[in-house]
Amino acid sequence: MAVKFSFLIVEKSYIIRSGLMQIISNFYETGVVNELHNVDTLLKKLSEVNADVLIINAKLIAAVPELILDIRKRFEQLKLVVFAGTRREADEFPGFDLKISVDEPKHLIVEKIQSLINEIKPKKDNNLSENLSEREKDVVKQIALGKTNKEIGEALFISPHTVITHRKNITGKLGIKTVSGLTVYAILNNLIKIEDAV
Repeated sequence: MAVKFSFLIVEKSYIIRSGLMQIISNFYETGVVNELHNVDTLLKKLSEVNADVLIINAKLIAAVPELILDIRKRFEQLKLVVFAGTRREADEFPGFDLKISVDEPKHLIVEKIQSLINEIKPKKDNNLSENLSEREKDVVKQIALGKTNKEIGEALFISPHTVITHRKNITGKLGIKTVSGLTVYAILNNLIKIEDAV
């Protein structure tokens, strides 16, 4: 499955916002593109949409510079892109990963954003590989409790062959091959309590 990225654009002007959305929608890696016209509900929106990239107009953060520090603390993996008008083209924007300007040609904006996407792709791939399905989590839990494949199958109402398939998938996703390693994973991810581990 291809890795897709979620974007959030914060821009007051509908025309500029639409233009940015059009550019971003053309990237192969683009998943969902969300939009806001002000920063009033920005933190709430970021929590809801789980964005990978935030693009925000420099004017909107000028009045609340501490907002960027807050975002940096709360959303460590988020990439921040500032969109600057002509008057602020030469300004530096600490805390941001990228600056794009209203006067830049489309191809340059595309190159900059593509470069940013390429930078975060490996991290996204790694996160994706660690996402276990609910059934796989059930299997990990049973393994950590010391159950055999037959016992796991009986507990989850699946065949031992299906259990083995799940175990292969879990190993592929997590890179953990031993029972002790999966037990540690189960404890750290609150699938079992430490006193229940074998």
